[in-house]
Amino acid sequence: MRTGWSEIARQALSLPVLVAAFLLVVTPFGLYLADLPFIANMMFLSLMYAIAAMAWNLLMGYTGQLSIGHAVFFGVGAYTTMILVVYYDVTPWIGMFVAGAVAALVGLGLGVPFFRLRSHWFTLATIAAGEIFKLVFNNWEYVGSSAGLQMKIVPEGKALYYLQYAASYVYIYVALLVLAIELVVLYRIVTSREGFYLQAIREDELAAKTLGINTFKYKMMAMGISAFFTGMAGALYAVRYHFVEPAAVFDVITVSTYIAVAGIIGGIYHFAGPIIGSFIFLPAAEYVRVTIVARFPRLFGLHVFVLGVVLLVVSLFAPDGILGWMEKRGYIRRRRVIEV
Repeated sequence: MRTGWSEIARQALSLPVLVAAFLLVVTPFGLYLADLPFIANMMFLSLMYAIAAMAWNLLMGYTGQLSIGHAVFFGVGAYTTMILVVYYDVTPWIGMFVAGAVAALVGLGLGVPFFRLRSHWFTLATIAAGEIFKLVFNNWEYVGSSAGLQMKIVPEGKALYYLQYAASYVYIYVALLVLAIELVVLYRIVTSREGFYLQAIREDELAAKTLGINTFKYKMMAMGISAFFTGMAGALYAVRYHFVEPAAVFDVITVSTYIAVAGIIGGIYHFAGPIIGSFIFLPAAEYVRVTIVARFPRLFGLHVFVLGVVLLVVSLFAPDGILGWMEKRGYIRRRRVIEV
C-alpha cells in the first residue's frame, strides 16, 4: 500500500481529478457572469456538506462509529467563528481554523465517555449531545441566546479581512480551498497504517484489540479529526451567511441527518462517496425547499420528505451507495489505495 506524497500527487494529477478540478474552479465565476445566484448558493451548500460528510465518513465509514450528532461540531465551529469576529475582531481566515480546533476539543471531550458505549447506544448519545448543545446555546446570553449572533456590515475596503462579499461565488472558492485541504489530510490518513487500524476497528473491534491495536486511541483520533473538519464546515456557514442561531446550526435534521444522508447516498465505503452524495442530495433538497415550499407554505417540510424518499430509494436499489452500485455494475473499479 503506497502512502507517500508522490502517490497523492499522482492521484491528484490523474485526468478525471484534473477535469473535475477545472470544472469546479471555472463554474463559480461562470455562474456569477451568468447571474445565477441560486445555483451558486446551491453549489456552495453542496461543498459545505461535502466537507462535513467527508469528515463524518472518517468516523462512520472507516471506524464504524455511527454519529447522528455532528451538528454539535458544526454549530460549535459556526459560533466560534462568529464570536471571534463579533467580539474580538478576528478575521475569519484565522477564525475558521480556530473553529476547527475548538470543535476538535469538543469532539475529544465527548469521545471520552461516548466511546465507552457500543452500537446504538453510541448513536443515541450523539443525538442527545446535539439536543443538549442546542438547548444550552438557546439560553446562553453571551452568544445571543435564541436570537443568535450577526456580523456587522463592513466597508468594501475591509471585505477581504472580514470575508464579506455580495457575490456568493467568492465563498465557493473558499469552500473549495477547505475541501482540498481536507482531502489531502484524509487521503493521507486512510492510506496509512492508522487508516488500516481504523478499518480493523470497524470490522471487529474485539479482534483489533486482540491484535494489539489501541482501539480507544484510534477512535479518539478519528473523532478529533472528524470534529475538526465539521467545525470548519460550520465556520463556512457563519462566514457565508453572516448569522448563526441555535435552531439552524444545531438542528438534528438539516445538519446531522443531512451530513449522514449525503455520505450514505454517495457510498460510505468509497473515499469520494460523501462528495458525490452531497452533490446529488443537496441540490434536490434545496430545489424543493426554495421552489416548492417557498411558494406553498402549507407544504412546509416537504424537502425533509424528499430526504426520506431519496434515502428509501437508495436503500432499496443501491444499499452500498451510488459508487457501490456503480462498482457492482462494473462502471468503476475500486482502488484499494484510497478506498476501504
